[in-house]
Amino acid sequence: MGSNGEEKKDGNDEYQDMSIVEIIDYCTNARYEEIERELEEMKSYIGGGSGVQSEMQREQINNLSDSGRDNNDQGNRMASSSSSTYNVQTSGSSHKSEIKHFRSRTEVGMDFERERNLFVSVSVGTEAFKIKILDLAITAMNELANMAIENEPLWHPCIAGRILNCAEYIKKFGQVDSHFPVLPNAETYTNPLQTEASRETRFLAVQPVHIVELLMNNDKYSHVLSNMVSKAKVLGVLSTQAQGDYNGALQVMAVKFHASSPLVPNRKCYLARYSRRLNNNAWGVVDVSLQSLFPNPLTRYRRRPSGCLIERFREGLCKVTWVEHCEVDNSSVPEVCRYFVTSGHAYGAKQWLSTLVRQHERLTHIRVRRDPKLQSSTGEANLLILADQMMRNFWRNLSFSRKNRWMLVSLSDAENIHKAIIRFVKEKEGRCPGPALVMAATIRIPASARRIFNFLQDENSRSKWDILSHGHVVQQTRSISNGCVPGNRVSILEVKSPEDPDRTVMTLLQESFSTSACSYVTFAPVQASSINMILNGGDSDNVPVMPSGFSILPDGLTGDEVSLVTIIFQILDSAASPMCFPAHSVYSMYKVITETAKAITAGVVDPYNMG
Repeated sequence: MGSNGEEKKDGNDEYQDMSIVEIIDYCTNARYEEIERELEEMKSYIGGGSGVQSEMQREQINNLSDSGRDNNDQGNRMASSSSSTYNVQTSGSSHKSEIKHFRSRTEVGMDFERERNLFVSVSVGTEAFKIKILDLAITAMNELANMAIENEPLWHPCIAGRILNCAEYIKKFGQVDSHFPVLPNAETYTNPLQTEASRETRFLAVQPVHIVELLMNNDKYSHVLSNMVSKAKVLGVLSTQAQGDYNGALQVMAVKFHASSPLVPNRKCYLARYSRRLNNNAWGVVDVSLQSLFPNPLTRYRRRPSGCLIERFREGLCKVTWVEHCEVDNSSVPEVCRYFVTSGHAYGAKQWLSTLVRQHERLTHIRVRRDPKLQSSTGEANLLILADQMMRNFWRNLSFSRKNRWMLVSLSDAENIHKAIIRFVKEKEGRCPGPALVMAATIRIPASARRIFNFLQDENSRSKWDILSHGHVVQQTRSISNGCVPGNRVSILEVKSPEDPDRTVMTLLQESFSTSACSYVTFAPVQASSINMILNGGDSDNVPVMPSGFSILPDGLTGDEVSLVTIIFQILDSAASPMCFPAHSVYSMYKVITETAKAITAGVVDPYNMG
């Protein structure tokens, strides 16, 4: 009871007397009203200001407003194929750019994600659904346990690890879910879902139950695996175990995964996650899609039984075997990233497990330095925490969602980058100190990922690719190792004036790390006074960070000979808004990315430029 004598209402009490159909109708109407309010705001905004605006834009918004609710389903289906286009004319310049909505097919119907989540969360609370989901989860766990330990003929060895023998899989397991086969329709035959399956094994110095807790605790799962998990929301908990007991824990989730390039479409689905102690020395955690219980004709991603088997190897050490198995439509993946995705490098078991191992290393280094017995390390621990926040902001910029929309940019005079994408960042999002723009592009460079990583993370070669550092001396004034691989570290870099070496022009926080699956070099300008405050034990929570940087990946086709490099550049722009990208900023960012791409290619392809 509250202080006023009234019982405090739960957030879902307003729905308790409604049927599921009534709930969906109610939420849909509320969403339409919200959309109409947003459209009115857009109209009023477009009435003034400058930037990426045109009569075409006003006309499109009016068309959206007048289209009526009856056309919504058709509009959602068309969203992926029809793009809004805006022309940008830079004042006093002939440079033109074209900005389009960048929306992949996997994002169709995103405007009703909230309503569908509510429908699923209400449904899983019924006894009939609980029984079906539990049965599905138990079957999936048995399949995962077998796939994690069997070798040939189920798994064939290959250069990238192990590849699944699909014929042997069907022979052994059949269909874990009788509704998994795609229902025949015209679209099915033109765009069939493709199977991706992979397996990877690594050892970690941790107790098995700690990995189980990480995967079953949604906050920890979303944080630790944030370079791949865009969103994870628990819609229902079906187990009745005591808190902290994960043996038999079962929950229904809405998840969304992203790759290391924003050009690659996200993958999203509803799934059941189930953990079980298989014996005294082994645990299993398995995911399986709920397509059979919540069918969606627009599904582009189905997660077959996937997850990990965690076995105690010896005291303080465990063996983790990760299995990744799914069906997905990759038809909307851009050509530059096509083989990287279809080969399993983007979302495969190696990517997931290397992320888990790397994040365990990072968190261990933070935990060690937060030991109260080591007062001298408190500042370093706080600096590592700030770097962790910077990395998570960087990964947030790699993802695509209803609240994180990218627009396609194409400049008519661009030479070596044919496509880039841009998005608006609102003030305080991820500690951003003001309105900002983020631009990204993915390019192919004929050099190994390791060579590119070494070039980018070395302060001595920074002035060769960083436009802001050209003609300056870059010094590393602090370096904190946070991993086992050479180059895995957090650094403080100072850019010195060429005229006065004692004057610092800019201070940068940089984190660089490499795993067996990917590499990152991320940096953000930070006030020198903030760095000194943190190193002296001050709190880093209120320090703003605006990360830019690179993700470096094998292209999946040529081994170590060619790499995919995604360049992300971010700037503050007080004139920017969700509907207005100032033309001078768009062009300036594009030129920075273009020149950076040229400089990196020259630096790593020509050995004399390596310094």
